[in-house]
Amino acid sequence: MKDAQAFLDELKQNGQIPDFGVENPDSNEGFLEPFDGTATAQTALRQEIEARAVSLLAIREHGDKELKRKLKTKFPFSEAVQVKYQLDEITLSEMIIEVVEHCKAQNWQNDERFIEQAVLNLSHKGQGPMKIRQKLQQASSRSDLIEAYLDWDFEDWLETAREALLKKYGNLQKPESRNEQAKRMRFLQSRGFGSDVIWKAFD
Repeated sequence: MKDAQAFLDELKQNGQIPDFGVENPDSNEGFLEPFDGTATAQTALRQEIEARAVSLLAIREHGDKELKRKLKTKFPFSEAVQVKYQLDEITLSEMIIEVVEHCKAQNWQNDERFIEQAVLNLSHKGQGPMKIRQKLQQASSRSDLIEAYLDWDFEDWLETAREALLKKYGNLQKPESRNEQAKRMRFLQSRGFGSDVIWKAFD
């Protein structure tokens, strides 16, 4: 995300936006601070929203839905916002959407990069396809890419389940106790693995 970060740094140097910093991008500090008179109120607001989006993307990849949600949280509509920027809630929401679309056009935000990285990271943490799918559907609108990147061979998901089981319990043996066996099966189920994988995960 060097291009996005360079854009953010350039805006800061030109004094067009306040210095949010990337250390704490969740802060709303500066949202209602006065802006200089060289830009209209709404232009200044859009610059703030875009700068915050770039800050978030400079830290890590985000899905489009996730980025919109975070921006709406950081720039909530209120009476003070309405008075200062002379806009309504719909206009603010549209402005956030426009910023996200601009980030997509600049390739600062890319759902395929996000999904590919997330599937690898979450599977390495021992999570199965159902749980990963649920998380990604909350973060990205690209269900087609989600399904494509989760389309692993059965043996690959089986190996992932066994690694999770081994890390949690230290072995892959099927317990003699039905209660213990059920406990370990529930563990794999909670990690997002299907019953077909679960039944074959034990030696």
